[in-house]
Amino acid sequence: MLLLNIVIYAWIFGTLLMPYIIGIVASIIIICLIRKRLMGKNKEIKILIYAIIIILCILIFRYLGYSVMLYLSEKPDKVYTEMQKFNDSKELIGLSKEEVIALLGEPMKSSTDDMYVYDAGTLTNYLFLGEREFYDFYIFFDENNRVKSTKIDLPRGG
Repeated sequence: MLLLNIVIYAWIFGTLLMPYIIGIVASIIIICLIRKRLMGKNKEIKILIYAIIIILCILIFRYLGYSVMLYLSEKPDKVYTEMQKFNDSKELIGLSKEEVIALLGEPMKSSTDDMYVYDAGTLTNYLFLGEREFYDFYIFFDENNRVKSTKIDLPRGG
C-alpha cells in the first residue's frame, strides 16, 4: 500500500512539475553547449548568463509545457474521430434533414427544429489519470431545412 501511495504521489507531482523539469534540463543542455564560449569570461558574468538561461527556459517551458502535454496526451475515441471527419469535410452542408437522419440516425432528444444534436464521442486525457471530456456534434439548418453549418463542442450547459 505504501509503495502504491508513493507511485501515485510521484505520478501527480511529476505531471505537475514536468514543464519545470524539462525547462531545467533544457537550460542545462544550453549551458553545456555554450560553456566553451564563456571560458575566458568573468565569473560574475558567467553566473548572470547561466541564471538568465535557467530562468528563461523555465518560463518558456512553463507557459508552453502544459498545453503541449495536454495536446499530446489527448486521445479521441472512434465516434469523435468519425464526427470530426464529418465536421472538417463539410460534406453535410446542403443536405436535407432526412438525408442527415439517413446518414447519422435519429438525433438526440435535445435537438430542435433548426438544430440536430448527436453524440460526438470523447477525448480522454491519459496524462491526467484518464480525465474524459464528452462532446456533442451540432448540425444547424437554414430556413429551407438544409444543413448550413456544423460544429463539435462540449454539450450546452456542460
